[in-house]
Amino acid sequence: MNYLAHSVISLEIDKKMSESTLYGNFAGDFYKGKVDKIDLQENLKNGIILHRLIDKISDREENFLNELLREKFRIFKGIVSDMYVDHFLCKNFENIFCENPGFENVEKVERKIIKNIEKYDEFFPSDFKSFFDWLKREKVLARYKNLDFLERVFLGMSKRVRKGEILRNAVCELRRNYGEFEDNSIKEFLFVKGKIMEDFEKNWKL
Repeated sequence: MNYLAHSVISLEIDKKMSESTLYGNFAGDFYKGKVDKIDLQENLKNGIILHRLIDKISDREENFLNELLREKFRIFKGIVSDMYVDHFLCKNFENIFCENPGFENVEKVERKIIKNIEKYDEFFPSDFKSFFDWLKREKVLARYKNLDFLERVFLGMSKRVRKGEILRNAVCELRRNYGEFEDNSIKEFLFVKGKIMEDFEKNWKL
């Protein structure tokens, strides 16, 4: 999942709409089933709804990265797309958010995200806790711009998913078409963010 992209969308929504979506959005992959059946504070469940809406939009066939990724990565194209988006979002963070007060640099925003998530540690699913501890310790969100670190993350993923060996080629492929991937990744993030800001309050709150 593109944790940085999900997080900054939540930060903007929470500020503009006085919501509390960040935790549920960030941890959304660790909550399964119907949202109204999930054992979580009601005010946090909108974050899970937001998480699933972001994924639904990103998984559309017209995703700006699909044409570049489909042939080589097939069923894993969504994973690769998410990681590319976070890489370029991290790399270009200051330029993308230059007009957003409080978004001066990605390291500062990462600290803000981590601090916010930690407030809800009593609700952490057991498998999320170990993941979050790793993400916090390694400062993952701010290191996505580093290609060597990104390669390590893809390597780890390749060992955890069935037939995931192709993910080991993701950074090599990224280097090969870096400029085109950069343009399309930023375009994809801005499209998803715009669509979410347009639809979330109107259609997707509990």
